[in-house]
Amino acid sequence: MVDTNQGSQAGGTPLWRRRTFWLGGGALAGLATLGLMAPRAMAFRGLHGSFGHGHRGFGAQILKDPAAAKEHAATAVEFALRSVNASDEQKQQARRITDRLVDELGPMAETHRVNREAIAKEFAKPQIDRAAIERLRQQELELADRASKLAVTGVADLADVLTAEQRQELIAFAHRFHGGHAE
Repeated sequence: MVDTNQGSQAGGTPLWRRRTFWLGGGALAGLATLGLMAPRAMAFRGLHGSFGHGHRGFGAQILKDPAAAKEHAATAVEFALRSVNASDEQKQQARRITDRLVDELGPMAETHRVNREAIAKEFAKPQIDRAAIERLRQQELELADRASKLAVTGVADLADVLTAEQRQELIAFAHRFHGGHAE
């Protein structure tokens, strides 16, 4: 299924806006929902959110301007960290982690772009080469798995920066931010 970033989630929030918060910050997605997301959901978000589709995707930002992508991620994480009164040292540690994640995801975003173009070329040919399409599908699955592992590692690294109490506060903040109720 192709996501054009133009749809809406329940409540009418555009997907691009949701992704700006959740995935624009890269690691913020996992940090803000620590303990709430299943690894399978992280894998899906890692492929479709961090890499994004279209001109608004975070992946496009990583490819075009890695420094801007780092700034975007840092801003999103700092927004969340303010909600738990994180210290300046915690914010600096988080910044180093998000910068590292952007650096690690950049080459993966480029690989994803190349794979998408290759898949499109395969489908445009007069004869469908199912073996080639399957190879590309497998490459995308491997890429999503690597991105998911990076995201989970980054989330764990960010979680280590915070105290247990701050992590609980952040989870409650994430619930409130998205219109839910903290449990």
